[in-house]
Amino acid sequence: MLLHSDESLLIYQLKEGSQFAFEQLYKKYSGKIFNTVSYLVYDKNIAKDIIQSCFLTIWEKRETIDPDKNFSSYLNTIAKNLVYKETERLIMNSRFVELKLHSSEWVEDKTIDDLNNSYIERYFNQLVNELSPIPKEIFLLKTDQENSIKKIAIKMDMTERSVEAHLYRTMKYLKEKLKRLYFF
Repeated sequence: MLLHSDESLLIYQLKEGSQFAFEQLYKKYSGKIFNTVSYLVYDKNIAKDIIQSCFLTIWEKRETIDPDKNFSSYLNTIAKNLVYKETERLIMNSRFVELKLHSSEWVEDKTIDDLNNSYIERYFNQLVNELSPIPKEIFLLKTDQENSIKKIAIKMDMTERSVEAHLYRTMKYLKEKLKRLYFF
């Protein structure tokens, strides 16, 4: 356990670019911050990424750190802000997926990079391509060609109820698979 004076010395050394000081502070605080972050995001992999980003920020801003102020509070503030940003990103991804599942049009947005749309689109298309032939055709007729249930039933020589059942099961399957993209 580091004493306050030892910690202040490490922070002074960190400001000067000491990798040893950085490693010591990482050893002391990474576990505590990880526990807090993983409690907030419910996903250990996301928590690990946030911890890495948090300490990367510490390294990048090392010259501006005030050794006389509470380093633990500073670190917690950085981690909390990163959790907020990650949560916002995941919510935006979730909204995008919901729109795709309920609409035939893709959302065009200037924040396409932030939403990781290309990854989501590839994953979504992969899931659709993995569907059995009949559910896949019904899904594509409904979403891409915007056919009514009645038109699909006539085209597929099925009852409307069968078409609805296929669509329901397909949507349920896609939603379950897409839930893995985010922690909610």
